[in-house]
Amino acid sequence: MLRYVLWRVFWMFFLLMLILVVIYFSTTIVMLRHWGMPPYDLRAEFLFTFEGFRSYLHGIVTEWNWGVTGIYGENVWDYAAIRMWRSLWINLLALAIYLPVGIGLGIASAFKKHSLFDKSVHLITMVLGSIPHFILGFLLIVFIGIRARWVPWRFPGFYTEDTQRFLLGLIIPLVALCLGPIFKFTRLVRAEFIEAEHEEYLLLCKTKGMKTNQALRRHGFRNCMVPVMPELTPTFLYVLGGSFFIELIYGIDGVARLMMMSTIQPMMDFFVINIDIPLAVATTLFYATVGMTFALMVDIAYPLVDPRMRVGRKKTFFD
Repeated sequence: MLRYVLWRVFWMFFLLMLILVVIYFSTTIVMLRHWGMPPYDLRAEFLFTFEGFRSYLHGIVTEWNWGVTGIYGENVWDYAAIRMWRSLWINLLALAIYLPVGIGLGIASAFKKHSLFDKSVHLITMVLGSIPHFILGFLLIVFIGIRARWVPWRFPGFYTEDTQRFLLGLIIPLVALCLGPIFKFTRLVRAEFIEAEHEEYLLLCKTKGMKTNQALRRHGFRNCMVPVMPELTPTFLYVLGGSFFIELIYGIDGVARLMMMSTIQPMMDFFVINIDIPLAVATTLFYATVGMTFALMVDIAYPLVDPRMRVGRKKTFFD
């Protein structure tokens, strides 16, 4: 296990470095023409060189200095770190909601299959889960935020002193982010539990006097959770991408706003492409790091679901 984790961490750093190089030079190339317009800016000539990149990388490695934003004139890390944590916090909070709720509804639907409850859960989650994040978020803002005024139509901010308003402000982003994954895990878990009813080990348990639901809870739960594990990473990345649009349309001061401002900036009555290279690199690496780290944590958690599974173990003659 330790060898596997170290090997994965090594490849993570390699891929992150590759992403850093690609984003750095691609954004520099895009900005060459902008900087090359009169009056000529010497940053273009310096940044698009090995020495410029080496100086930038040296600052990151030795001093954790990610540069200075051209927009706000502040240190990139000092300005972006708190916003990265806000975006990560919202996504982890959504994960803590849609995963247990989806699994719980799937188990309940499987135990009460073909009942009114099962059909209602399937219909509601299918309809609401089929709507994309940003469209569902926009509809929630219009109907329960602006028209009904049940919740704030704009995020109240993380430093508001009104706790009740802050909690109400979390309803729209969390509902928009969680409904799709809830439908996905409900359908997946329900199918796995229904299929497990006909497995030989559960038939043996029932011949010994155990009820179907009791046998599923005691012996089938872990086996039914094994197919759920591979879906955790793509679902989390899907929600992470959806939170980008939710943060923008709901006014959450997170990484999405930083990434947008690092590429497109307002100028009078229109927007222009003016890439803030240090900020663009930092925000891109944030999404890449979160995705890779979550994928590694899911792989490490496989043995917790099924002890027979060992990641990184070499195959033997008997496998």
